[in-house]
Amino acid sequence: MATAALSRVTLNALTRSGLVMAGILLLGVGLGDTIAGRSKIAQYQQLLRTTESVEAPTGPASLFPTASEHQERYELARAKLAFYELLLSAGHILSAVGFALVAAGVLRIRFRASPPVALPQR
Repeated sequence: MATAALSRVTLNALTRSGLVMAGILLLGVGLGDTIAGRSKIAQYQQLLRTTESVEAPTGPASLFPTASEHQERYELARAKLAFYELLLSAGHILSAVGFALVAAGVLRIRFRASPPVALPQR
């Protein structure tokens, strides 16, 4: 019975801690970014493997060459792949920061809840 009351007090303290709540929020956003980034990276890597790069003609007559639809599709896939790689990196960073905040909040509550240790007098 005493452990249940202690558990409720600890859970209440965890939900009131700004560090823990911010950490959970960042952890959730980071995990979402990581999952979305990984799935889309696989998709666009497959698209880049099936779509080969075509070099534009170079020469003095073609200062501003027009891009073909194939070239535009390839460059768009490269840009989206770079974006989702950035999203994956941001997800890892947000998850790490969120985990650190949750750990700091739990440790803070743990040390506040423990009774102070009396030092022996000499």
